[in-house]
Amino acid sequence: MTSADTSADVIVIGAGLSGLETALTLEENGLRVTVLEGRRRIGGRLYSLFELPGQPEVGGNTVSRAYGRVLAAAARHGVEFLNVAPRYAAYPDRQELFIGGEHISAERWPDHPRNPFTGAARALPPSAWGRTLLRRHRPFKDVENWHDDKHVAFDVSVHEFLRAQGATDAQIALGYETNMPYGTDSAHDVSILQLAFVDHWQTINQRNTNAADTFTGVVRGGNQNLPIAMAGRLRGDLLQGKAVTAIELAERSVEVHCGDGSRHRAKALVCSMPFPVLRHVAIDPLPPPAQRRAIHLLGAKPITQFHLLPKRAFWEDDGLSPAMWSDGISGSILANRDLENPARVTTLTVWCSAGTARYLDRFPVAEAGRMVIADIERLRPAARGALQVAAAHSWERDPFAGGTWAIFGPGQVNEFVRNMSSPHGRLFFCGEHTAIASRGMEAALESAERASLEVLAAL
Repeated sequence: MTSADTSADVIVIGAGLSGLETALTLEENGLRVTVLEGRRRIGGRLYSLFELPGQPEVGGNTVSRAYGRVLAAAARHGVEFLNVAPRYAAYPDRQELFIGGEHISAERWPDHPRNPFTGAARALPPSAWGRTLLRRHRPFKDVENWHDDKHVAFDVSVHEFLRAQGATDAQIALGYETNMPYGTDSAHDVSILQLAFVDHWQTINQRNTNAADTFTGVVRGGNQNLPIAMAGRLRGDLLQGKAVTAIELAERSVEVHCGDGSRHRAKALVCSMPFPVLRHVAIDPLPPPAQRRAIHLLGAKPITQFHLLPKRAFWEDDGLSPAMWSDGISGSILANRDLENPARVTTLTVWCSAGTARYLDRFPVAEAGRMVIADIERLRPAARGALQVAAAHSWERDPFAGGTWAIFGPGQVNEFVRNMSSPHGRLFFCGEHTAIASRGMEAALESAERASLEVLAAL
């Protein structure tokens, strides 16, 4: 046998929040750590477009006071979170509604013939309908233990749950599957157990006893500055461009093979790779069957973003908000405002989700961008010639992501949650997809805590 290119106590795969937090914790406890990152950048699914005005986010956007681990990490690493809640209060940028190519004002929507909802729900915009129905008919009260065996009867699809509450297919199609928040293709492929917990987490983050204490936080200069600062505190190597292709486990060691031919050895390995990426890595010996099924079957939300630079404030010409919500390929559009001068819109972010994202991903990026702008111009003639694509990113086509947040399909919560993050010999798992008590950035750090304790106990 030839010697490995690097040797350490622990190898951590992934330089996102979870991988970096795990590496730093292990170093603080006296272990030598090497971090392998497949990309040529640090941050994982925190990805700030530093070159664009306002540094818009491709990945994680904001945090609240419920993100205690994230706020503590920022303070520990000298990163400043800014409260943008006053900006949102002053410039709410309500999304203009476009259905079937028609602009429908909030005043006209309750009585509009395109409105498929009934009763009091007719006053709800489509983006709020599913969330409101879920809260009215919450499947169980103990949502913090959403993954518990006692809730297995609710491990059914969102579609099945909504139909049981009397919703029609037309209501589900517009109120949930259009610009779908959770799911990969339709309401059939996500468990109501996960959606109930997600809604619970969002409720916690929106809860404020004092309006003056409202906090919506972003990192000054871009959220990616947090993992960049964390990486700067590492004592061991952080090697970029190391796409992992194989993992070999022995009784007391592990060896990692990378696409560039390099090999790396350690006593233990922590993997933060999302399962849609890990399923393409050869693991020897194979994980147990239940864990292997989770690695190969757990879904991730497809999102493709287009970041648009406005050449002029076309929304002032048509008198509408710069933000939009449509059932076309332009999907959901949010306005990004200058932190120093919030009256100024810096960029528009087009969020294309699920089936729309996958449709656009079939085209070359430049062509897909032209299609999105053409759709916006069709809906809003005032926007003609006013927009250009400054950046685009498909998270599902990203070879190191395979999508955004994890999606548990019907039956998968009961089958996967108990087994998917269990240590496999000297292989340990972290990442947002392995957390069970929080979501997003906070979930990444939650998983790092668990993985770090498991490694320390094993070594």
